[in-house]
Amino acid sequence: MIKLVPFKDKEENYELMHRWCSQEFIYEWFEQRILSLDEIRHKYKTKLNLMEQNLFFIHYNGERIGYVQIYKYKNEMYGDLSNYKNIYELDLFIGEEKYLSKGIGTVILNFITDYIYDAYSADCIVLRPFKRNIRAIKCYQKCNYNIIDEYDGVDSLGRPERYTVLRNTKNI
Repeated sequence: MIKLVPFKDKEENYELMHRWCSQEFIYEWFEQRILSLDEIRHKYKTKLNLMEQNLFFIHYNGERIGYVQIYKYKNEMYGDLSNYKNIYELDLFIGEEKYLSKGIGTVILNFITDYIYDAYSADCIVLRPFKRNIRAIKCYQKCNYNIIDEYDGVDSLGRPERYTVLRNTKNI
């Protein structure tokens, strides 16, 4: 069973995010470097205070195994999204290595996709992973996200990176 639990301003939450984001299989795609606990605390307190993103821990069978942030899509220049009025974007990861490569990511993404359509009345959801993140892109495609564009950008360290834009539209 999957459940999304809101991220709260608690020290134990910052410590868990620090532990997860210190693992190479996370920071390679999410931060591109290990952040200190103080940096994690500052980053997520700022996100909570700005209230531009909704932050959740992903619970799987009662255990916190990952993280997702959901937010209104603001960069409509990628791909053909002109037919959509309420577009959302998300970033997620599984932080517990023992749950990787078991098909759980697909189950989680399908759950979160349905959640966004229901809770936010979205008509489109966009994902923008690094193009070289083949594992994630394959998972997204299994969940009916289709590649609609690519673009050149920079990662969180300012290094050049190619991004893939995927879109999911609710079947009505």
